[in-house]
Amino acid sequence: MNVRKLLSLFAFLATVFALVAVPSPSAQAAPVDDWNYSANTGATYVKALGSTVSSDLTAATAISGGPARTSSNSTAAANVTGLLSIGAAETKTWATKSGGNIEINSWARVAGVNLLNGLIKIDAVESTVTTTGKPDGTSSAVGNHKLLGIKILGVNLPVDIPKNYSVNIPGVAAISLNATFHAGTSELAGTRSWAVAVQLLKPRDGFNAGTVIIASPVNHYLQEAVPAANAPRLGGFAYSSRIQAKVGTQISVVSDPTAYTGTPFNGSNGTTLRNSTATVSLPGIATLGTLTSTSTSSRDSTTGNADITNTNKTVGLNLLGGLIKADAIEVTASAKLVDGKWTQSMKMTTVNLVIAGNAIPVNVSPNTSIDVAGLGKVELNKQGVDAGKKINRIDGLRITLNTAQAGLPVGAVIEFAIAATQMTTA
Repeated sequence: MNVRKLLSLFAFLATVFALVAVPSPSAQAAPVDDWNYSANTGATYVKALGSTVSSDLTAATAISGGPARTSSNSTAAANVTGLLSIGAAETKTWATKSGGNIEINSWARVAGVNLLNGLIKIDAVESTVTTTGKPDGTSSAVGNHKLLGIKILGVNLPVDIPKNYSVNIPGVAAISLNATFHAGTSELAGTRSWAVAVQLLKPRDGFNAGTVIIASPVNHYLQEAVPAANAPRLGGFAYSSRIQAKVGTQISVVSDPTAYTGTPFNGSNGTTLRNSTATVSLPGIATLGTLTSTSTSSRDSTTGNADITNTNKTVGLNLLGGLIKADAIEVTASAKLVDGKWTQSMKMTTVNLVIAGNAIPVNVSPNTSIDVAGLGKVELNKQGVDAGKKINRIDGLRITLNTAQAGLPVGAVIEFAIAATQMTTA
């Protein structure tokens, strides 16, 4: 695989919130024997810049791999105060194969959409998006989002919203409606689609300019499955922090994974993929210094051998006003497949890790658990292995709250320094 092309397209795919079209590459496609895929569908998504939490995909469904798969989900309601509220939502994501074609489908229905405290109202949204990969190496996407009873304060809208339609609420927000963008080559292709995407032009209700709200977000990826003698499809990731909570019947709210790096299906040809972030602040919860995640992987199309090494280093951690501090936490998850035999290893090291005033050893034992009064369960060097599925994962620091903290409810999970690998064989 051409890693430069892969990175360029990842950059396109990562621009979830760009409200302009991205032209497809004009390079001639090469034949493809088979496609791998990854896809997800949600009811809403919020990236709230500078705030404590964002809302990840709600009513989320996701699939990945090669064989045909289906995932469905639903939720009664979701709310992010000041930004969005919705009623009942359902999503479904599925893939089918016919001959050399692969077809990825997303469907979503969301009722009672209210954005920016009523500036944008929609009775119901119904979304269908299909991405198709063909044996000749070409791919295409078709998307349609029905916006029933849509009203935007001060904006005259057509009865039927055209594809990729954009409007502004002057001085408030840029808005993209019924949008579907597709780009890629036979090596890697992707589709981004949404019913409504709103980006704040200036601070509003405590949220910074640049905050983005999306209704019915859809993400599809296709990658050439390079023929290999029993070679696995690769996977895995590394990231620095993630916060997940659940309040009553409301769906999860999270701070998204920071400094996230993923392992490509076909590997990176030994090239190290890297994501670094200078600093992260989660007000009242944590401040983090330099965050760095890497993924290095390869597979041999002749022998079927493969290897993955994913790492994360989180520097300058200060959690809950100094209750937990560390100069650095570093984790590594590695795996190899050699002549059909899978082996794996995981490792964690810390520098000056202190929990509730107690110093923690540099090489803390795997699966160490500490109960901290007034906080909850703290797990260190948490390691999990599923040899049958060729998966391993290490969580450097994982906290499950048994008391409410910094606006997070009991049961909220706070993670730091995560790495994992996966190999899927036929």
